[in-house]
Amino acid sequence: MRMATAFACLGILMQQAFGQTSTNVRITLPGSPLGVAWGFLYGYFDAKPELFMPEVRSMGGGFTKVYLFWNQIEPEKDKFRWDAVDAFVNQLNSPDEGLISLFSTSTWAVEKPGMMLPPSPAKNPDDYYQFVHAVVAHCKGRVRFWQNDSEPNNPIYWAGAKEQFVTELKLFHKAVKDADPTAVVVAGGYDGLFSPPGGHVFPGQEKGLAFFDYVMQEGADAFDVFDLRLYGDPYTIPWRVEYIRSRMRVFGYQKPIIATEYGGPGFYEFPVNRKYAPLVMKWMQAVAAGHANGNPAAADAGQGGVMDLYRNMDQLAPQTQMFLQDCPPQLQAKFERIQARDLVMRNILALSAGTQKTLYCAAQRHAEPRRRNESDVWQDRSGRLQGWRAETPPISRRVPADGERARGRRDSDAAHCSRPSGCFLIRCDTPRQGSALRSVGEARCVYG
Repeated sequence: MRMATAFACLGILMQQAFGQTSTNVRITLPGSPLGVAWGFLYGYFDAKPELFMPEVRSMGGGFTKVYLFWNQIEPEKDKFRWDAVDAFVNQLNSPDEGLISLFSTSTWAVEKPGMMLPPSPAKNPDDYYQFVHAVVAHCKGRVRFWQNDSEPNNPIYWAGAKEQFVTELKLFHKAVKDADPTAVVVAGGYDGLFSPPGGHVFPGQEKGLAFFDYVMQEGADAFDVFDLRLYGDPYTIPWRVEYIRSRMRVFGYQKPIIATEYGGPGFYEFPVNRKYAPLVMKWMQAVAAGHANGNPAAADAGQGGVMDLYRNMDQLAPQTQMFLQDCPPQLQAKFERIQARDLVMRNILALSAGTQKTLYCAAQRHAEPRRRNESDVWQDRSGRLQGWRAETPPISRRVPADGERARGRRDSDAAHCSRPSGCFLIRCDTPRQGSALRSVGEARCVYG
């Protein structure tokens, strides 16, 4: 509920800001800059192909994305299933509302057969070309944006080398443009998990930077738009956007940057949670190795892992409990407040840095309540990110008191605030934040 309100208020602010003619506005791609990305599965396994764009529009958004799998659409060679594709495309009011990301996952056509993760290079390039061409042709004139795979710098999302990824990106680009010359190719998204010098170093950060340096250099002619996901520390967003832009300049070009996923707070943004990194790494390695047929929800975290966190939940730090299913109601409410403020922060920082479009990453809903699986790392990583519901509450306005406006909590302490209204992630008293964050401080009063 809080997330829906925050998103709706942000939509109003953006309409007011970008609906006026100004030489300072840098949003140049057509359509709304704001949107919501559907969760990982759409019309595949137990996830229904739901109608959701009316809800996104009601909150002020006008852009969305779904992930679809080669195996989902073409389970056998030349035998296509269009139900999920059509369910998505038929709810778009214009081509500019939609992005489809196609995973190179197949039980018959790729080097590492599977049904979900990880995708891998096609065994026969012509099969891949024909698949992509068929899907884009089926949607011609109804979907503007097309993307190949997702976060290929992570082995859970790409079981191949960077050279193979660029080779497939070039083939993807040709197939898309041959099928629909008006379509826009978005390079498979970089997870964006890197920090400025002196900041927190993410595991695999240098490898990810090197991977996409190669993509931007060797695949420069094979994409129109670059996708930089904006997880991690929100205060580094402007620096990260500028870093990608600077690398493009080194390679002799400039292309628009969008963020087809963002969300927060992240589990590891709270330092107390970083000691649990091996649990998630073990889960990721299991999926990347092909365990559970690539189904992330079925990958075993191992004895003494996530299940132990649930058994000892009441002894965990509040910053850890709030990321687990069925956490105490007061922590659930606090988590939602932090999410709502984080949503506004990330968008203002991203859009002010010149990011053209942003998509909040929302976990898919289920028609029936899901039974909690205490060893399911995927459920804890994705389920806790769900921030929007079918019902959007009326927008209300509350202006913080003067002392409250100036007061902020560092994210590692946010879960301990005794007064909910005082829990802000906006650190307005930090000199390095500058004028951009003062705008965030002003925006937060709209939905607080």
